[in-house]
Amino acid sequence: MFSGAEERGEVVGSGSALVGFLALMVSCASMLWTWYEKGRTAASDRVKTLEGRLDLMEDRQLRVEGEVAHLPTKDDVNNLKMQLVELLGITNRQQSELSTLVRTVNRIDDYLREKQ
Repeated sequence: MFSGAEERGEVVGSGSALVGFLALMVSCASMLWTWYEKGRTAASDRVKTLEGRLDLMEDRQLRVEGEVAHLPTKDDVNNLKMQLVELLGITNRQQSELSTLVRTVNRIDDYLREKQ
């Protein structure tokens, strides 16, 4: 008689152990699921943040490209440089011609003053 009760007690004891084990497994699974979801949510938030930053950079790039389109090219700058060199040469020639003209005017002025 006692052995039958002990057997039933063991069955009941092993049943409660099974329930405890299942509860432990469910809580572990719940913890792992929460950890996974938290990581996934954090990754999703980071992706959204990066998408926002990427959109801002794209807008900025488009504005810069719009401004750069109006800037002169290297050929334009080179043409300006050549024109400035040419203009400097013309100015130097005019300066030498003017100095010659000034000397001539000074001679005429000196001659006219001496004649009086």
